[in-house]
Amino acid sequence: MESKGIVRRVDELGRIVLPREMRKMLNVRVGSKLEIGVVDGNKFLLTKYSDMVSLKEYSDAVATAISVSIEHDVLISDMEKVLSSNKKKYINKDLTDEVQELIYKKEIVIKKQDDGSEMLEFFVGGGKDYSCELIVPIIKDGDAIGSIIILAMENKCFDDSAIKICKAFSKYLSDQIS
Repeated sequence: MESKGIVRRVDELGRIVLPREMRKMLNVRVGSKLEIGVVDGNKFLLTKYSDMVSLKEYSDAVATAISVSIEHDVLISDMEKVLSSNKKKYINKDLTDEVQELIYKKEIVIKKQDDGSEMLEFFVGGGKDYSCELIVPIIKDGDAIGSIIILAMENKCFDDSAIKICKAFSKYLSDQIS
């Protein structure tokens, strides 16, 4: 009989351990949500779950509203990729591990080239073309579920009001999740 994967025992509470190599390969961290389903009547299907995907309509509107207010590129992401933006070129771009880790830490990140900050590479495959960068995590029930990202490419950087606007919309998006 052909092996179809790694064999694990179910413990008395119904738990199984996902192998470290698989967790690393699929970027499943402590606190990651997985959706469990049944296929073909006898197979379990584990799928990474993103609360942010259900907010697509809201996040599109929020990205537009923020960009009109601050006149910079606005991106709204889940923990791994851009879901909404005022510019189509960013949609579905994968975030780098470094950016994912910053979101996961649930802290606001501000980088300004004029202050001597080392600028982030935001997207897998390149992208350090920005003079100002802002990451505001979206937090639900104590867990980071995504972020609002502001990218400025010209010398005109964002100010404290942009940070406040992003914090307010981050709370708004979090509140839309049931």
